[in-house]
Amino acid sequence: MGVFAETILADTRACTGCLACELACGFRWSKSIDPSQSTIRVHRDDASGMIDINILEGCDTCRGIEIPMCVSICSPRVLSLGRR
Repeated sequence: MGVFAETILADTRACTGCLACELACGFRWSKSIDPSQSTIRVHRDDASGMIDINILEGCDTCRGIEIPMCVSICSPRVLSLGRR
């Protein structure tokens, strides 16, 4: 029986590409609106309109906070906390 870690899950089909998750995460790390400090990256392919969401290795799922900031700020509920 393995140990499962909670992680941020993303269903990109409903993502609007608003980048609020990047802003919230960047704020969590730097205490300023700095998406370059974020451990989540949203990329929209302009040609196809497809969105890709990457959770970077440094993400700690907002350890110490019940609901990660990116999950709580995501209006279309694209992001969730779950087990992989």
